[in-house]
Amino acid sequence: MTATAWMAGDGPGGLSWRAWLLVLLIAVAALFPGITAIPVMDRDEGRYLQATKQMMETGDYVDIRLQEATRYGYPAGTYWVKAAGAHLFGGVDAPVWAYRLPSFVAGVIAVLATAWIGARIGGPAAGVAAGLLLATSLVVAVESRTARSDALLLATVVVAQAALYRLTKLSEDRPAFWGAPLVFWLAHGVGVLIKGPLITLVVGLTIVALCLWRRDRVLLRRLRFLPGIGLTLALVLPWLTAITMKVGSAYIEEAIGRSLMGKVATGDRAHGAPPGYHLVALFVAFWPGALLAGAAAALAWTRRREDDIRFLICWFVPTFLVFEVVATKLPHYTMPTYPALAVMVGMVLSTGFRPEGRWRWAHRVTVGLFVVVTLALTLVPTVGAMISSGWGSSLIHTLTGREFPRYTGDWVDTAPWASLVGLVALAAGYWTLRRLAVERSLVLVGSVVIFFGVTFHTVLPALDMLWPSRALAHAVGGLSGCEHKPVAITGYAEPSAVFYLGTDTGLGDPADAVELLRANPECGIAVTADRDEQKFLAVAAAAGVGVKQLGGPISAFNYTRGKPVRLTVFLADGTKLHPE
Repeated sequence: MTATAWMAGDGPGGLSWRAWLLVLLIAVAALFPGITAIPVMDRDEGRYLQATKQMMETGDYVDIRLQEATRYGYPAGTYWVKAAGAHLFGGVDAPVWAYRLPSFVAGVIAVLATAWIGARIGGPAAGVAAGLLLATSLVVAVESRTARSDALLLATVVVAQAALYRLTKLSEDRPAFWGAPLVFWLAHGVGVLIKGPLITLVVGLTIVALCLWRRDRVLLRRLRFLPGIGLTLALVLPWLTAITMKVGSAYIEEAIGRSLMGKVATGDRAHGAPPGYHLVALFVAFWPGALLAGAAAALAWTRRREDDIRFLICWFVPTFLVFEVVATKLPHYTMPTYPALAVMVGMVLSTGFRPEGRWRWAHRVTVGLFVVVTLALTLVPTVGAMISSGWGSSLIHTLTGREFPRYTGDWVDTAPWASLVGLVALAAGYWTLRRLAVERSLVLVGSVVIFFGVTFHTVLPALDMLWPSRALAHAVGGLSGCEHKPVAITGYAEPSAVFYLGTDTGLGDPADAVELLRANPECGIAVTADRDEQKFLAVAAAAGVGVKQLGGPISAFNYTRGKPVRLTVFLADGTKLHPE
């Protein structure tokens, strides 16, 4: 009996129930730690959180708004799912992790569906390896901990692609609208509600590429387009009709005109990048599975005439190329293609496939990039702890000649341990390369799970310099004397601050902050960033509003802008507020 024989069984996909339990446990261990500890992340998570919170506050689950601004980039599905998670744990007052739970669940679903596809295509060992590699890929680990839409989209894509693969194996040309066709169109409709036509792009390109490569249209008949499109419309049209009746054409104009077409033609929100960006980003986003990306490409080319391999190629290549051409680029955009890559890497491990000829160079390059990325990721916890505690400021000045703010956070004791585990992952990657086998990759997977757990649950939350909104919320929350404490912020407009401090938090200029203190001298709070502080004091003096500083400034690093930030809290002279 081989070392992986126990993975085969009578469970779904031909996997044993022990194998399914292993995949599930690793997925939970890889994706959950940190969900309850990491503060609100800016900017997208903060936007999703605040817009969802406002839905619950107003009871309006049709319109999508962040304070008074519209959020019409995508449909409302993500906000509904996040609200459902929040309602289970307190509603409007639910903690941040309650909003994140749907992303975590979606990540686990994507892992399990990938394992099923891998087992069907490459056998039980390949399925287990594919699921574990997707669970431990860096981009999936991040998105599953984040209250955004991308993990939800990934889950719908993988479920739809699993159903599509099942359709390629049917013997009948026009099956009943049940089983695989129903699952495909349900997943597609939910995916459209989550993030618009992105799921249509991924599955559509897969279908077109398969039909062209096979030179037949049997798959199109098996999909049952007429009832399928009807089901998608039944899921999407009620909300689309409601939002159109409420705001007219504003949603369509913003969703298609600015959000979709704007990203295609230009780099939206300064996220433009040249072609090749996603290929480079893959070695970080799909770490540690990218170790065998070159070997997976060689396997796909060598076995490209096999129907199952063609399915994986048609899933990965067309969508990946489209995102390389689109002007706006972010690392998570190509995440819906990674399950296909995970299956191919799983097949490399399960078969012991080694590239030959010119593919050896591709394999060597990917191994070299794995070493570089692993070393870089290994340094992140310790270097972050050094900078946050002030130890690294002089070192940065010595190396770069630039002054760097000296932060005064506590040293994070677990940071060196996280880095040590990262080095173990590097050694485990080398050990896996010595003899390609799924059982050897389990050591690599296990070390990455521990690295993620320590980094996400203990190190990152403890780096105070990264979380100015959390520190600001603690400062405001520590004041007593008024039941309602209106806040105005100038020079710092991150959505995480609005989520923490309340929907009515004012984001404006120094004059707005002074006006709030003038109108609410007993309970008002003004917060200024360093760049606006002197102007705020000048406007206050000119308006005859006496102010006093509350404690010392909050020094942090605004990672969304790539710049240090210092926030100072001011109260009016006649305030009733006082520290508890």
